[in-house]
Amino acid sequence: MHTVDLVVVCVAVALVLAMIAILARQRQMLRTMGALPLAVQRGNRWLYGVGRYEGAELRWYRAIGVGTRPSRVLRRGQVEVLGRRGPRETERGSLPPSAIVVECRADGEMFALAIGESAYTGFVSWLESSAPA
Repeated sequence: MHTVDLVVVCVAVALVLAMIAILARQRQMLRTMGALPLAVQRGNRWLYGVGRYEGAELRWYRAIGVGTRPSRVLRRGQVEVLGRRGPRETERGSLPPSAIVVECRADGEMFALAIGESAYTGFVSWLESSAPA
């Protein structure tokens, strides 16, 4: 085997192992209590990930990545729901037809989340609940 062939095989194996590690991380995060699949809109793009409720925070972790820190943290009491809707025609290729798009504002920033029906009910309940004393 030539050196170039060996390098190509090593790079391919490393890429496969990285993808396995990312998928294993996602699977483990979704098994955690209080976790849900959650997409966040940035500009015209939807970024997929996992949301996890931790007390008065909803922590969002990007789907593609190996980091252990959340990419975004929403604090209960700072999030205002402006409305909900189904995916727009331009979003149909990016979001499942059953997704609920929740338009929100926090700290003066407008953003949207895409979640399932039961996750929406849980999200609204979480927002309306009071923080533990």
